[in-house]
Amino acid sequence: MTLRLKLLVLVAAVTLFAATGVTSVALWRGVLQAEQQLSQEASAVAASLATAVQKWAGPAGLGEGAPATLLPLLRRELHDAELLQVSIVGTSGQVLLCADVNGAECSATMASAPEQTDAPMEFLGRLLRDQPLEASAPIATADGVPFGQVRISYRSDRVLREAQRLAAGAALIAFVFVALGLIFATVLLRRITRPLTEVVRAAEKLAEGEKIEVQVAADPELSEMVAAFNRMAGRLRDRREEMEQLIASLNQRIARALEEGMRSERLVTVGGIAAGFAHEMGNSLHVIAGFAAVVLRELPPDHANRPDVEALRREAARASALLDRFLFFARARTARRATQPVDAVLREAVEVIGPAAIEARVTSELSIEPGLPELDVDAELLRQAFVNLCVNAVQAMKAGGHLSVRALRHGADIAFEFQDTGPGVTPGTKEHIFEPFFTTKENGTGLGLAIVRHAAEAHGGKAEVESTSSGALFRIVIPAAARKAAA
Repeated sequence: MTLRLKLLVLVAAVTLFAATGVTSVALWRGVLQAEQQLSQEASAVAASLATAVQKWAGPAGLGEGAPATLLPLLRRELHDAELLQVSIVGTSGQVLLCADVNGAECSATMASAPEQTDAPMEFLGRLLRDQPLEASAPIATADGVPFGQVRISYRSDRVLREAQRLAAGAALIAFVFVALGLIFATVLLRRITRPLTEVVRAAEKLAEGEKIEVQVAADPELSEMVAAFNRMAGRLRDRREEMEQLIASLNQRIARALEEGMRSERLVTVGGIAAGFAHEMGNSLHVIAGFAAVVLRELPPDHANRPDVEALRREAARASALLDRFLFFARARTARRATQPVDAVLREAVEVIGPAAIEARVTSELSIEPGLPELDVDAELLRQAFVNLCVNAVQAMKAGGHLSVRALRHGADIAFEFQDTGPGVTPGTKEHIFEPFFTTKENGTGLGLAIVRHAAEAHGGKAEVESTSSGALFRIVIPAAARKAAA
């Protein structure tokens, strides 16, 4: 059973109960009024007969000729007043004269006292048992001496007919009130349940993820409920959007992590294979360089083949250095950390590239913010990264320029910045600049900046690049409280 049907049944029951109660009270009062009216009429008939009998009443009883005069009178009253029986009873209770509507002979024996019907329940009982009602009036002689009573018995049909008439009217009124109550209840319940139905439908749509808002009802109680539902729906909508954004962010992070994992796996595989080849090639190059050095010692300074042998030794040394850098990246050793200041490592890297910077007409500047904390770092790994960045900056400024190296606080972390006045970095290059084997140089290997990125991530940090109006800015960010991380 739905809520609307339950409320409708409840309102109908209350309306029916109220209408039935009011109708019953009205019917009861109408029956009592009809009985009182009929009793008064019967008493008036009895009184008028008592006045007529008084002329014939004497100390010795009714006078001669009384029956012949009074009986027609009694029968006429039986017919006119619709009575059942009229009797004249003496003070001793003996029936002196009697007339019956059926023409039956009246008993001359002692008459019983008339039943009193003053109590409403007794009167109702006599109506239900279909017993006649009674009334009486006292008779006195001309001298005022009590003579007896005039007793009459009358039907309750009039009361019953009046009760039926009242019952029919009351039933009609009750039906009208019940019908009006049901109509009113239907309209009222529709106003009450319509917002509830809308809230239920909105809740179903909300569960399916739709954006929904219920119109506020006019009733204060329902408006508060609808407003509370709309607030809840708004909060759920905001939470869903936050969850969707969080899920999207997690998916992006997972995709990046998978990409990094696949990249690392490929690099480890390729690095392992390439490291074996590079090691064997390095051995061969060392042998070639050694024989070239022996040949140079044996050749006189003005020998025609001496420049060729010097070129052979120089290229062998260059190839050997290239293989050493490749092996450093491919082996990707674990950082060997120690808590130490990093300003000395940074100064050493700037000093190392000093001669190359002078030859390339590049001036350098080193700035270290005072009060920087010591870091838990691998000094050799950071030194290699710093040197690579300095070398790249000097090589980028082919017509000379200025290299600014800074160590400073970067929020809660420590940043090492290398800014040059070269041509900068294009957007397409910026996306791949830290990837292994990616280079824009004619003779580059694409491993220098990959080593920089590896060094930063080995310390739980990151490597960044920006293209400024005056050149390129490379930045290594390391947490101030650096945690040990796998290389």
